[in-house]
Amino acid sequence: MATTIKKEIMAINVNKVYKTVLSIANKEQRGFITPDEFNKFATEAQLMLLELAFSEHNAMSSMDAGMRTHLGYADMPSKVKEKIDQFYKTASVNLSTGVGTLPADIYKIIDLTNSNRTLPFELVDKHELPYLLSSPLTKPSTDYPVYYKTTTSAGATSIQVNPTSISSAVLDYIKVPTNPRFGYTINATYGTNTYDSNVYSATGLVTGKVLATTTGYTGSLGANYNDDTYLLSFKGGTFRLTIANATSLPSKLEVVTPGTGFAVGDTLTFPTSITPEDGGGGTMAGTADIVYTVTSDDIFENTTQGSTDFEVHPSEEPQLIIQILMLAGISMKDRSIVGLTQQAIQANAQAKRI
Repeated sequence: MATTIKKEIMAINVNKVYKTVLSIANKEQRGFITPDEFNKFATEAQLMLLELAFSEHNAMSSMDAGMRTHLGYADMPSKVKEKIDQFYKTASVNLSTGVGTLPADIYKIIDLTNSNRTLPFELVDKHELPYLLSSPLTKPSTDYPVYYKTTTSAGATSIQVNPTSISSAVLDYIKVPTNPRFGYTINATYGTNTYDSNVYSATGLVTGKVLATTTGYTGSLGANYNDDTYLLSFKGGTFRLTIANATSLPSKLEVVTPGTGFAVGDTLTFPTSITPEDGGGGTMAGTADIVYTVTSDDIFENTTQGSTDFEVHPSEEPQLIIQILMLAGISMKDRSIVGLTQQAIQANAQAKRI
């Protein structure tokens, strides 16, 4: 059974990588890579590096210790494993007649064990199971459980465990890397892209956005609010409503933290009983709750805003840039970019051999 201790490792900043990619790709006017193109290439490159880390780990693990030392690779398996451990996760799997749905973010299964982590399940091919069941010597049991990967009727990735009386298991797995995203706002005057460092939450509301000023609400108010602010927590997000003293009307509603799970038509409701953020006493005291209705442009996934950094190990940054350029060069049929990146890869490989 595999065990691992995850280290907190600094993420590779997506803005830094994009700037570097643009700097190389645009050298001598070789072409512009749009943010959307970059995000597509970056997602593919990150997956490629994870798969490469698996290949490296398997190759190094197959060498004996003496050979690794002779080649200068004595510590390489642990270094490569550290790249993979970035994505290591554990989850409980409930089984019904032996069938359990796997996490949506699964990339590779590492181990499947019983609920108290004392007994590993053996992975078999589906076509092997009839042969195993045909003999008392090989028939799966609670002391010798087996499983194979399959899909449910709904198309979800799942496992089939035998014997089917087992009701739960613990899964160790490698997750799919979160897609990197260069988020940006567009300058209305010049049409240029400005990096948005706010953390992307697909179904969250755009961080820092002013959802509405004096319009966009229903509800009525009392008087004398002294520009009070009121905080509302909803769906994991935090929202601040400002009431203007001069008008006793909402002057601003802004997103403090984005939350998740929002859809168009959801409402943010500030009840008349809510107390000011500064704790000064009293309530909003209106005759009806203040209600704001969420629109499409309020949600991150419907905008270009919000960014997600890379999850691969920091040591992979040079190779990550090379892979993105390779993908961009092939896509744009730009031989100069392909040649440049191939030279960088060859130089990198030569350095490793030395």
